[in-house]
Amino acid sequence: MGSPKVSLGFPVYNGEKYLRFALDSLVQQNYPDFELVISDNASTDGTNAICLEYASRDSRIRYSRNKENTGLAANHNRVLELSRGEYFKWVAHDDEYSRDMLTRFVHVFSQAPPSVSVVYSQCEIIDEDGKVIGVSSDAVETKHSLPCRRVAQLLLNASIYNFTYGLVRTSTLRKTRLYGTYPLADRVLFAELAMLGEIWEVREPLLRLRFHSGRTFQAHTTPEAVRKLFDPAGRKKNSFLSLEARAHLELVRSSYQTPPRLRDKASCLITALVVPWWVRFKNFGGMQKRRLRQTFDQVVKRRQAPVNKAV
Repeated sequence: MGSPKVSLGFPVYNGEKYLRFALDSLVQQNYPDFELVISDNASTDGTNAICLEYASRDSRIRYSRNKENTGLAANHNRVLELSRGEYFKWVAHDDEYSRDMLTRFVHVFSQAPPSVSVVYSQCEIIDEDGKVIGVSSDAVETKHSLPCRRVAQLLLNASIYNFTYGLVRTSTLRKTRLYGTYPLADRVLFAELAMLGEIWEVREPLLRLRFHSGRTFQAHTTPEAVRKLFDPAGRKKNSFLSLEARAHLELVRSSYQTPPRLRDKASCLITALVVPWWVRFKNFGGMQKRRLRQTFDQVVKRRQAPVNKAV
């Protein structure tokens, strides 16, 4: 049997609530030449039974189960290790996917130059019941020839991270450091992909991104909980740093390890040092403006409120 054109990497842990919705939308893709590589991270709910049920019905599904929970990062890397396709895409157990998704992505890649590393799409935001809230997308598309400009575009516009569910050239992806065992590792990984190639957007919603209480940063609300999610072994490497500071440090490290040319290493290093601080400053300024506006509005309302005088 030859290798499939596309590999879908499906890391999952205790995903039974939405698992069938995700699997149904994937096996019903109208592009048939793909494999679905599932790595179950020692789930304790009904995930195992559901995955085995689907795998028994569809030979394109390859299911494996870890003996213990290895953490989010390791499980994301595991599905890539097991994949064989020319293109690779991570898929999540709580999202849903347009039937045309793979067809559209592969078609764009077939028309694109080798310099393109990622093709992603706009997305529909859905709630816990699958109701569409709206259409959105991070404006990280960048066709610039300079890696530093591509990285800056990504860092300045990353918000809902729908681009992390795009289709990637597997050969390019294997040149990165993949998922690190620290929070916000997806930002660093896709910054490395931006250093290595262009990122293109399909301007139609091919992904349905589900926002719910069990999603990663909604269910894990403290830095300690998020760190443990990525690294259950608790090695606590650089744990004295904040989540943002650790990701910033790793981004700087990537900037001098990933680009092949020395001048690109230098320009990406400057970008990695400057842009995240600018984003934090801009967000802080916006937050302060909102607070000042709220305070001003409260003062105005108090002054306009009628005064009750004693008769």
